[in-house]
Amino acid sequence: MLRKWRFPILIGSGIIAAGLLLYFSSARVSSDKTQGAIGKRDVYRDSQVSTADIAAPGQAPVATAAILQSANFKSLAKNPAFQDLLKDKAFLGLRGDQLFAQLLADTHFEQMVQNVAFLSLVQSVVFQKVLAENNKQDLGKKALPQEARFEALRDDVHYQELRDNAAFNELLENKSFAVLAQNPAFQNLLASPAFSQLAMNQVFNQLVTQASFRQELLNGSVAQLQAGVVQP
Repeated sequence: MLRKWRFPILIGSGIIAAGLLLYFSSARVSSDKTQGAIGKRDVYRDSQVSTADIAAPGQAPVATAAILQSANFKSLAKNPAFQDLLKDKAFLGLRGDQLFAQLLADTHFEQMVQNVAFLSLVQSVVFQKVLAENNKQDLGKKALPQEARFEALRDDVHYQELRDNAAFNELLENKSFAVLAQNPAFQNLLASPAFSQLAMNQVFNQLVTQASFRQELLNGSVAQLQAGVVQP
């Protein structure tokens, strides 16, 4: 009888052993996968950007750092006109002025500061007075035709040259410009040789359209900008 059942018993024992081996093997693999998933979550938490990475004291924000480390900026930082601008009293008087920041981003302003007639007109006392009156009466919404609003300038040669200029007309409707044009610091800045040179600089005009660059230019460290590199 024992001989009769010996082989079936051996076969059954083998099947049971194989089943147990497969069970424990699967359990171990599942445990490893679970541990791996937990590990990945831990790494994700560790990789979160910290406040220090965003704006550590004495350092540029991460969004600005890429611009300051760019070849364009490092080239501009070596430009004598740019270095002079950072030391210009008129420019320093406008740093932090949000109206000035908005105006720098205006492409019409960019075009106009390269125009000699415009730079001369902004220095005109009559032009500044007209802008002040228009601003005070809130005529910036084109409630009156331009000729009526600027009647006092009809004989000004610079105004006559610019009145049909599309960029000039758009700029006249910019309230930031209307306010700043009466600011002595702004007037002095437009008369600055350094600013005039930079207005012709293609790299400067490309960078100034980027909010991160304007933020660092107007709110950042002058020493850092002058160095042309991000402090470690």
